[in-house]
Amino acid sequence: MQRLKSIRSKIIIFILATACFLQAVSVFASGKAAGYRLYVTRFMDGDVIVLDSATGKEMARIGLGFGANPVEVLPFHDNKTLYVSKRGHDEIAVIDAGTNSLKTVIKTGIHPNFMSFSRDWKYLIVATNQGGKAMVIDLESNAVVSEPRVGLGASGVAVTNDNRFAYVTSIYANDISVIDLRRMERISTIHAPGAIAIVTPPGSHLAYFCSHRDRVSILDTRTNEIVGHIKVGDTPNYITLTPDGGLAFVSNALSGTVSVIDLHGRSVLKTIEVGTEPGSSAISPDGRFVFVTNYGKGSNDSSISVIDVETLEEVDRIKVWRYPRGIAVLPAE
Repeated sequence: MQRLKSIRSKIIIFILATACFLQAVSVFASGKAAGYRLYVTRFMDGDVIVLDSATGKEMARIGLGFGANPVEVLPFHDNKTLYVSKRGHDEIAVIDAGTNSLKTVIKTGIHPNFMSFSRDWKYLIVATNQGGKAMVIDLESNAVVSEPRVGLGASGVAVTNDNRFAYVTSIYANDISVIDLRRMERISTIHAPGAIAIVTPPGSHLAYFCSHRDRVSILDTRTNEIVGHIKVGDTPNYITLTPDGGLAFVSNALSGTVSVIDLHGRSVLKTIEVGTEPGSSAISPDGRFVFVTNYGKGSNDSSISVIDVETLEEVDRIKVWRYPRGIAVLPAE
């Protein structure tokens, strides 16, 4: 009798394991990245739409006002709050991810663009495209506490791993401003033609930024010298890193591709064809998928490309109505 029970238990375990395996295979075979909520800013419509990553269906819509022209959307580390730069209203919108509703807005300088959190999550640093200033927002009070000078056309922001400095790129001034986050002021500038998006991988003293028309440049933050370049596609404009900082996914707007860079080897592993005018991207919390907004040439040409991080293949393309710009990925509720 005991042996019979043992055999039955093994059969049940085998059946359950097989079912789980087949379910996993089904998900990957279908090319659907299930289990995520996609928060997508629509530049022309002045809103944020929430999509189911597996079905592409709209779950919610958060209005930001006529002419808001939202650019980037960043989730806070607890995944309960998102911050959206409203270029058209000179504001940052604060969104409650639990209710998918607008909580408040924070006034900034002219045309807020890309943003970055400080490493201790106390501040949000915002590049404002006009006016020659960056905005440092205290996230406890939701107030601007400093406005350090930067170059005109400020675009990208990255914070060093020691939380000491913020680097702000300026595409019109062709430079990168170095902001001391203790003194809350610019302490130097670095000549960097065409600099747009910038990132600092975890545990690294290097920063990587999109520059010129076809390269990612490497900056040593210890010396503030550019120490190398990696050739990518035409007009790179955004960079997303894997959680370990080993790979960088670079959107090439005019090539319609994403370059996957091995940051340790400083080489392009693969170039992936995506939609028209790829821009902002975000990686899923578990690091399995990268989602890239394809702005498109018209209302019907817009989409989101889904890239499998393991296979480096585009496994799905989600149709989006009208000009997606920024994207954030949160776990399904």
